[in-house]
Amino acid sequence: MKLDSVRELKQALSQSVLVHVAAAIRARTTFGVVSQAMSHVSVTPRSLALGISRKGKDFRLAVRLQHRAMESSPVIESICKRAKGEVDLRYVGRVVKLAKSWHQKRNRPLRIGGSVGHFTLTAGTLGCFVRARTDGVLHILSNNHVLADENKAKVGDSILQPGAFDGGQNPKDVIGKLARFETVKPVGINFVDCAMASIEEGIRFNLRKLQGLGNLAGVGPAFLDAGARVAKVGRTTGLTNGRITAFELDNVVVGYDAGNLRFDNQIEIEGADNGPFSQGGDSGSVIVDQELRAVALLFAGGDQGGTNGQGLTYANPMQTVLDSLDIELAF
Repeated sequence: MKLDSVRELKQALSQSVLVHVAAAIRARTTFGVVSQAMSHVSVTPRSLALGISRKGKDFRLAVRLQHRAMESSPVIESICKRAKGEVDLRYVGRVVKLAKSWHQKRNRPLRIGGSVGHFTLTAGTLGCFVRARTDGVLHILSNNHVLADENKAKVGDSILQPGAFDGGQNPKDVIGKLARFETVKPVGINFVDCAMASIEEGIRFNLRKLQGLGNLAGVGPAFLDAGARVAKVGRTTGLTNGRITAFELDNVVVGYDAGNLRFDNQIEIEGADNGPFSQGGDSGSVIVDQELRAVALLFAGGDQGGTNGQGLTYANPMQTVLDSLDIELAF
């Protein structure tokens, strides 16, 4: 199909199919007993995500199943029929925020890809350095769930490097303060999981270096085609290479402490080698294209799917992140 045709079909299916599928799965679970521990959690059912992938010169409707019940659903047959068979169908399972922790060292100067986190949390990844559009002041960029504890933190809270799980201590390892974050919403549609923190006076930093790759070269294009090669440096898996498997992916349901949150217009990536593109603790990593331009901010992933069977990673488009926080990339 032509790109415009796939976009139109995706939009139509989002309006006509996703709502009914979510309602059906939600109704199926209402007969169960919800524990008190889960009573505060939003109920956004995992069902299927719709996006765009590529095969040769043509584009296809990317359908990502996040619930086993969908595999035998007549809805899938209906979608394939409407797409005239031009469908990239994969089961990806449950997608969760990537915030598990592994050992990382203290970095002075601060480096892209190092361990970082809110002082009450474990650890995520220092994605890159950015400047506020209003005054040009330098900050670090990562995820909301890394720096702002899923909206629970307050502006001015201490940020540690390394993160607490990696041995970071408050106040000895404070490198800055939480400055701004985009709220993640348990109800409704999310587009980004991002936050920024100031850098304390006297803290040195390496603005551009991507260990093992070279120097960050600016912001990449807004449009990322399926098949495009990308890379990242994260605190858990270090330097990994990947390829984009879908873009403009809507209804990606991601597990957070607050429940299942819906994200639209996301990028899907698989590892290009034998291992996964990311694992827990890589959240917040900046993803770059082959020209080392920042194209996305990593925030979630699962351990199923992908050509190599090592799982899939999900990321926010970088330009959307920059606009959400009113910042520019520093490089």
